[in-house]
Amino acid sequence: MSLNKVFMKRGILNYLIFFGILFTNIINPNKSIALIQENIDIPKVVSYRSASCDCCKKWDNHLRDNGLEVVDNIVEDVSAIKNQYQIPNNLRSCHSAQIVSYTIEGHVPIESINKLFREKPTINGIAVPIMPLSSVGM
Repeated sequence: MSLNKVFMKRGILNYLIFFGILFTNIINPNKSIALIQENIDIPKVVSYRSASCDCCKKWDNHLRDNGLEVVDNIVEDVSAIKNQYQIPNNLRSCHSAQIVSYTIEGHVPIESINKLFREKPTINGIAVPIMPLSSVGM
């Protein structure tokens, strides 16, 4: 078999695999994400948001879809929570959450939360400042 035919067969196979994965993620994005999650013991998430913020509710649901227990607290003044957890102004977003001693600020994806609990660094928390359009819940 010539070298060109081998590369062509591999190229077609790679395209089929790529589009198969892409199609699976389009059909059922939540399940495909959940299937690759590691089995990490993450305690209850205590989330704080305003009643008017739909993207925060979507972020809570993203965590639930990935097997986390989320307590959704709707508060009148989210900035009071941010002050309580001493979140710097340049890292603030629309909602805050607490998982044990870690503060989670903004639309932090499940992969980052998993990494946080897998590595357990000596930090106060993690943040996705502002509200990036491509972030979870947006």
